[in-house]
Amino acid sequence: MVNNKSFGKIPIHRLKTNVLRSEIGYSEEIFSGKIEGLSLFHKIYTVKGKYTLTFSKNCAVFIIGLKGKGTLLSNFGQQILEKESLVVLPFGTDSLDFEITGNEAFHFIEFSKEYSNMDKSSDQSFDLSLRDFYFAKFENCKPYTEEIKSPDTISRTVLPSGIIPRVALGTVESKGPDKVGEHAHPMLEQLFLGLENNNITVHADDSFCKMGEYSLLHIPLGSKHWVEVEKGCKMNYMWMDFFLTKAGEKWLETHQPIDERNAD
Repeated sequence: MVNNKSFGKIPIHRLKTNVLRSEIGYSEEIFSGKIEGLSLFHKIYTVKGKYTLTFSKNCAVFIIGLKGKGTLLSNFGQQILEKESLVVLPFGTDSLDFEITGNEAFHFIEFSKEYSNMDKSSDQSFDLSLRDFYFAKFENCKPYTEEIKSPDTISRTVLPSGIIPRVALGTVESKGPDKVGEHAHPMLEQLFLGLENNNITVHADDSFCKMGEYSLLHIPLGSKHWVEVEKGCKMNYMWMDFFLTKAGEKWLETHQPIDERNAD
């Protein structure tokens, strides 16, 4: 059973993970209207074969793989999408075929972010830059540090700013006991996606909720929030930042890149 609840101020949605093969395709919209200009759908395809996805040309589209594997097919070539990986589609893509060749169901989340007038007028507009698939495997992305996180926490930038206007993504991983310290960012809307084996507690102002794997959570805009993981549990989630203005992207300067070649 899928639960879509709000614990105090914290909306959380637990994704459906068990689908009968007889269903073939499953699609569910999540957090409709929660973030301006953003739509997201959890989709599952259970049977091998070729399928077609359609999109609005006025949106930046990115897809996050959760389980299984699929191959995206387009005029630009092919791109495999698998568990804990990201693909951003080339600008103007209005349809895309994908193929499932294995016996495992393919689970993913499809995000569409509408271009605002602000985005279209920017001299760094996405529509002039991305002409091919942008692909990132989470575990291979560049790490960074942040003052609100302990030395034991592994943070990675999955989607840096400048690829999609006013959007950035990253991951946070650690073993308990650990925490991400209290902070607030009124310049952006934020979602958390619980990845495999995630088991954390998320606090926002005077509310809190448990967040497990394969869950989506919306951080209330402007709230003071923090994350805790208990001993014997794992912190493994993706943050998704949707900035209200381009100037707000300066928040990302709090992320200090790590040169892994010189790391101890």
